Amino acid sequence: MRFTAIAIWLTLLPLMVSAHHSRAGYVDEPIELEGELVDVIWRNPHVGFVLSVFNEDGEEEFWEIEGFGSIYALQRTGITEDLFKAGAPVVMFGLVTPNRPRHFLASHVLLPDGTETVLQANAEPHWPGRTLGGRLQWVADEAEAVDAAEDNRGVFRVWSIPALADRVLHVPFTDAAIASRAAWDALNNFTSRCEPEGMPRVMINPHPFEFVDWGDTIQLRVELYDQERAIHMNATVPEDAPASRLGYSVGHWEGSELVVETTRVNWPYFDNIGTRQRENVLMVERFRLSDDQRRLDYHLTVTDSGTFTGPATITGHWLALGEAIAPYECEVS
Repeated sequence: MRFTAIAIWLTLLPLMVSAHHSRAGYVDEPIELEGELVDVIWRNPHVGFVLSVFNEDGEEEFWEIEGFGSIYALQRTGITEDLFKAGAPVVMFGLVTPNRPRHFLASHVLLPDGTETVLQANAEPHWPGRTLGGRLQWVADEAEAVDAAEDNRGVFRVWSIPALADRVLHVPFTDAAIASRAAWDALNNFTSRCEPEGMPRVMINPHPFEFVDWGDTIQLRVELYDQERAIHMNATVPEDAPASRLGYSVGHWEGSELVVETTRVNWPYFDNIGTRQRENVLMVERFRLSDDQRRLDYHLTVTDSGTFTGPATITGHWLALGEAIAPYECEVS
């Protein structure tokens, strides 16, 4: 077994736009782990591997490897399951946890032919050379969008995030909200249990989504956890509307801009590190379509006096890249 300490930090974007993982619970100094691939587990929310490693006493150990990326995130950067072969010698780069023996969170994998696969979509290469994945290969621009004006479907199509760095957050947390993170279990939470996420998390993960016109209702299909939001158009919230993780959404058009107001949210978390939000949270989303229909700008305002000292905002945009919504089919690791 070869452990090589690397005196660098993995590059992370703000937690709201990293794939699903919080690094809490893992040691802060990444290392290299060398062994032979025994199994490849191609699943959501994170791909996984089993690695055979010989320790310093010459004894074989089997390590459970969890990758940063989901299937969509990896395929988006050109990384597919057939790159990883059982029996192949590989080197993993990532983090260990003191709480789970022989458990490893991998951000990079070096294949036998010298190709590096970057499993963390917002990370830079670790072994410069032939690299697949990572920050640069995730980025798409408007030139790659389909000719959306030709079929003139407006917002009613599949939309894809152009780059992980696209989201801009203003989140003035209260002291109580920050303190609420102390109860978060980084290794046993909604992601590790494959529990569908609620608002607003479901709208700021890097998976595509689709608007479907149902007349009085707009269906918003989200690839993440195969979820569907119902936006009730030109309606009011019924007094007996039940609370749910996605809340109750009502919408209206302001010109070409779709405005959606969501209340009755009983999802307890604002993010993926345990920051609590209240059930009286108010979320207002604005979706603005570009004139050529290739771009959809997004603006979310979250009002919750228990979580924020003032309104929080998240902005970004999506592109019409011609992708499809794939089954998520999450599996517990």
